[in-house]
Amino acid sequence: MGSDFRLLGVRIDQVDWAQVDSFCATSLAQKHKNFIVTLNGEIALKASKNLLLKEAINQAGLVIPDSTNIVWAGRMKGGRFKERTPGSDLVMRLCALASENDYSVFLLGGSDDVAKDASEVLIRRFPDLRIVGVSPADPDDLAAVTAVRDARPDILFIAYGSPKQELWLKDHLEELPITLGVGIGGTFDMIAGRLPRAPKIFQALSLEWLWRLILQPTRWRRIWNSVVIFPLKILFS
Repeated sequence: MGSDFRLLGVRIDQVDWAQVDSFCATSLAQKHKNFIVTLNGEIALKASKNLLLKEAINQAGLVIPDSTNIVWAGRMKGGRFKERTPGSDLVMRLCALASENDYSVFLLGGSDDVAKDASEVLIRRFPDLRIVGVSPADPDDLAAVTAVRDARPDILFIAYGSPKQELWLKDHLEELPITLGVGIGGTFDMIAGRLPRAPKIFQALSLEWLWRLILQPTRWRRIWNSVVIFPLKILFS
């Protein structure tokens, strides 16, 4: 596994896709319980001010560079970051791994029926994928723990957004019969088609934040923190 690095006191692993894939495959094969954090600038900024979130991230089995600004900041501070590893792509890679090795999957969180819709899309893409449960239960609802415990999935995708998903995984990982837990934010919305992913040109120019702003202008404050405040904090830290 690539060596870890710190940005604003928050751990981030210097990994590429080959190392991420290896970590996931080994954890699942050996039943080594872990959770994965997909770190972007907004989450790193939150964690720099939230000790509980920072501790949760720093205790994760793997913290991957989800966004371009994390890779940029890491390189600027002397890190050897190889590439961006988006959480949305990680979901697809894990589903492919699960379908090839008969690992089971559970989708937790999201609004309304988005997890259910996402599960249907995933099954169409991976016909052999075994999804053993879907639940929109709130993180404060004990039904969330009960549903996952009863289904006993190998992989848990949790879409509560940060910091709820990271704190929930840290608090409940040991009591749940899962091997890998992954906090994935709004990825269910992307998979279900409710929030189209940025066109290739936006991705190539590192302008996915602009695409998100166009689609969801009410998120302007969060995008401002990620695109403006986080880089400034890195520059002057």
